[in-house]
Parts: sequence; structure tokens; C-alpha cells
Amino acid sequence: MLNAIDAIRIFSGDFEETRDFFVNALGFVIGFEGEGVAVYDLAGTKLILEELDLSEPEAAGMVGRFTGISFAVDDIDTAYKDLKAKGVHFEGKPEREEWGGALAHFRDPANNVFTLVQYPQQN
Repeated sequence: MLNAIDAIRIFSGDFEETRDFFVNALGFVIGFEGEGVAVYDLAGTKLILEELDLSEPEAAGMVGRFTGISFAVDDIDTAYKDLKAKGVHFEGKPEREEWGGALAHFRDPANNVFTLVQYPQQN
């Protein structure tokens, strides 16, 4: 009944800065943009950036949180260096994990946390 995940929504109180970060630092292409919303099509899954008025009570806790969204990369060290050179703020260097892969967490201008993941090579 349910198919693949179609879209993931991310929230920001500074829409312009966060939109520009996704385009300029991460290289995402905007497929649709409207007032307070930008949609990036990432190989079949949409990442939707939505603007929130941070003075509204229901906005509390929706911005600046761990998203649980991971972006797979083939070479985490190279991706880390390239993104860091573009001004992406990482919480630390890539760390090798017990399961054989590696992770590195970074933040967007709204302080939302994302993850780079390099999976172990399959033989």
C-alpha cells in the first residue's frame, strides 16, 4: 500500500539563508519555489524547506533539531573536506563506526542537524 518516502520537510526561521545554503553549499537544485517553501528533488525523494514564524508557539521545537536525515556518500573524507571548504559547519570530523561505515554530522543555518554516511564496501 505504501510506496517509497516521497518527501521530507525541514523547517527554518530564516528561509532565505537556509534556502541559499542548500543551493550554494550542498549543490541542491530547486525544483519548485513558492512563498516560504522550496522543494529540492534529490534522486526521487523531495526535501522540502518550509519557513516558520519563530514567534508562533507551534514553531517551538521544529527548528534546530536532529533531523535523522542521512546523505549517502562514496568517500566521506572527500565530501567532508569539500563541504567544509564551502562553509558547512560540522560537529566533528568523520568517525568510523563499529558496523564498518562512517558518519559526520553537520548543521544548516537554521541549526538543523543532518548526517553524511559512508556505508562499508561490499565485496
